[in-house]
Amino acid sequence: MRLSQGHLTLLDYCPRRFQHTVLDSLMVPTNPDLLAGQRWGNRFHLMMQQREMGLPVEPVLAEDPELQAAVTALAAADPSLFEHHERFRQSEHGRALVLNGYWFTVIYDLLRLWDGQGEIIDWKTYLNPRNLNFLSRDWQTRLYCYVLVETTDLSPDQVTMTYWFVRTRDPVTQEQQPQRVQIPYSAQRHAQTHIDLLRLTDYLTQAMATSNPLPQIPETQVEKCAHCPFMMRCQRGSARGDETPELPPLEAIPEVVL
Repeated sequence: MRLSQGHLTLLDYCPRRFQHTVLDSLMVPTNPDLLAGQRWGNRFHLMMQQREMGLPVEPVLAEDPELQAAVTALAAADPSLFEHHERFRQSEHGRALVLNGYWFTVIYDLLRLWDGQGEIIDWKTYLNPRNLNFLSRDWQTRLYCYVLVETTDLSPDQVTMTYWFVRTRDPVTQEQQPQRVQIPYSAQRHAQTHIDLLRLTDYLTQAMATSNPLPQIPETQVEKCAHCPFMMRCQRGSARGDETPELPPLEAIPEVVL
């Protein structure tokens, strides 16, 4: 079975939601505002990939002033992002690792490798940046760094994960002002991630070995259900009535590759 960082996020947060989303492939209505943000994010990722491949991006930028402003501001904030001095550099770089009977897959928006140093860059296109503490604990950071160490000769302290929030604006001028959050990896974080991956995969293997659905979160943590699209199906909270559950904000929805 293939697992991504989005799967790990769901499984760690709520096994029953993992059941609905991944194992049962249940779909939920998508917020139109969320779709618009996703479309813009897809255009940005595609444009950056085309640029790394040496393809012309000017026609794309000419049709989207916000996209042009984001790229211009990003180049001004860190010109090295658009320079090629690395030993290895690739956009949309995929890697895979087999651990405890599961196939873990990652796709790096941009991977940069020097001798004795590696940097994973991730473009974030939603409007509200996450802070360092949240991103350090997030499964994307943990899995992306873990797989890079396990599939290269880099040690944990030679790896860095960098998030660029490319759509943020200056609160006064409203001009594009991308924000960077850089997270150094470490041997301690690597060891803890290994332990947690074994814990989650052992749990998933044992849970799927039965004919029962994966368990719900305890009633004592029912506040987690407040914005879950499966609240009615799980008979949790106000969903026991006829209310429609509120969809979570864009930044709260993990990326899940099915």
